[in-house]
Amino acid sequence: MKTTVDVVLPFYNPPSGWMESVVERFSALQKLRSDYDFHLILVDDGSNLALGDVDLRQFFEQKKINASYMCHAENRGKGAALRSGIAASEAQFTIFTDIDFPYENESVLDILEALLGGSDIAIGHREQDYYASVPWFRKGMSEWFRFLLKKVLRFPISDTQCGLKGMNLSGRKVFLQTKINRFLVDMEFIKRALKSPQIKLSTVVVRLRSDVTFSKMGGSVILREGINLLRILFI
Repeated sequence: MKTTVDVVLPFYNPPSGWMESVVERFSALQKLRSDYDFHLILVDDGSNLALGDVDLRQFFEQKKINASYMCHAENRGKGAALRSGIAASEAQFTIFTDIDFPYENESVLDILEALLGGSDIAIGHREQDYYASVPWFRKGMSEWFRFLLKKVLRFPISDTQCGLKGMNLSGRKVFLQTKINRFLVDMEFIKRALKSPQIKLSTVVVRLRSDVTFSKMGGSVILREGINLLRILFI
């Protein structure tokens, strides 16, 4: 019997050609491990695009991709979109990443191997070579946040925001306890996991694809996440 894996992809106003890109990346992942039964869960977080439910379902069905689709009526944030997708997951393991599959497929499989090895939650960890291809502003923000976590807050995990994580049923229950709707849901998830002594959490070194295009991060996002950081500290 095949190991079942749900891959949750939240998205908001994705770039042109995104559906074809998802098919390409997901098909390549399936070919790497045909002994896994992969299923996509696409969560549209209120995109301002003509993405009808029927159109999307038909597109992926025609491409022979096992996928399901849900849509928020308005934009609620990454955390809210992930909770919707993870709540719908019924597979043995659930992985979430970004709509452009920014990490190498081998890294996705490494996350799965950690789960198969007994971890309830496996989180991606980006090493220093990750920053070689990252825009200077994003690099500076990431390095500052890592410094804050490690030196100031004494948080045991220095890379909370890597966009590749996986979990089993126990891990899903922890994620569904999260409250934050935006990007720092990753940090909240990890903190809740660390506070649960029965949860086994492991870190996995992951690698970025060489052709990834980074999105811009505005000042309003940074301000809002600062408020969410304070909320997490008191969990």
